Amino acid sequence: MSLYRRGETWHYDFQFASQRYRGTTRCTKKGDAQKHLERLRRDLALGSSDALQEQTLKDVSVEWFNAKVAGTKAEATVAFRLNIMLRHFEGDALISTIGAAEVQAAIGRRRVETTRQGKLPSNGTVNRDLIDTTLRPILRFARRNLELKVREIPWSDLRLKEPKGRTRTFSGDEIDTWRAGLPEWHRPLFDFINRYGVRLTEAFFPLDAVDVVGGRVALRARKNGGTHYLPLLPDDLSDMKARMGRARDADLATVWFRQKPDGKLQAITPRGHQAASQAALRAAKIVDARPVHDRRHHAATTALKASGNLAVVKQLLGHESITSTARYAHVSDADVLAALGHKSHHTEAEISKIFSENNVKDAG
Repeated sequence: MSLYRRGETWHYDFQFASQRYRGTTRCTKKGDAQKHLERLRRDLALGSSDALQEQTLKDVSVEWFNAKVAGTKAEATVAFRLNIMLRHFEGDALISTIGAAEVQAAIGRRRVETTRQGKLPSNGTVNRDLIDTTLRPILRFARRNLELKVREIPWSDLRLKEPKGRTRTFSGDEIDTWRAGLPEWHRPLFDFINRYGVRLTEAFFPLDAVDVVGGRVALRARKNGGTHYLPLLPDDLSDMKARMGRARDADLATVWFRQKPDGKLQAITPRGHQAASQAALRAAKIVDARPVHDRRHHAATTALKASGNLAVVKQLLGHESITSTARYAHVSDADVLAALGHKSHHTEAEISKIFSENNVKDAG
């Protein structure tokens, strides 16, 4: 097959000197497409490097996905973002024609495209959809692996500004007050998220995800796809086994439930837990905190302080890259004093005041 029609446009697919060439002629008439193909073959025979540029963004994207992404944990997420990216570029556009102007225009279109919830995407989402997860690695693949000519693009100038990532932690008193404000049946799930740092959707794993022999649970509803195996502490595994038994007897799909006055069990839902956690958060008068996800940050920071090992936290959270985990590698003034061997009875606020006063004296 040399020429074939896709939609209104004719495309080519042929081999020359044991190398395969695929792309679009950008012609809507077969006669014009045939002339384009003959010219391309002639250029190849003459060794023209320009002929090697005749590959489309869509074709290169497919090659990149199959070579670099397929079969990885991130496959589903990248496939979703790839469809978004191709929607904002012309899939039939030649890879050599993608430049800063095209990227800027695509960013502008994506910024005003509402989500299914009717909201505009954040700057970080736009960056990941069109640059970080898709186009930038695709063009790098085209240049390095396919030896295609690719334009230089000033990515740092094009990326939208993102707010600095926040990492929220809580004091022991805050956690206790927050927990006390929850209905009793929400507290086991509250404790589980606080201890293991799982996302809310991950916490609602099916009953068969728990490996009672291996002492771990398989988290499959992951943000980036794939499965993360989370080891459980002995007491938690024992509690999980008991909950699984009761859930199966009640024909429930989750280990998180409440017992109604009539003795029957009713499953807790993710939305129900989030609402209960939000209400308890307000009642505890804890500000600048999210009802669930900040507990993931708290669990990560707590684990890092206990272990001193960022790799342990990476494994706990199921991050693919240590770079994602590095955001938790921050220290407080109390951590500095503890590391110096001066266990302090002061609060962090008091210590910060001491440091500030010392800095003022030094400046004077």
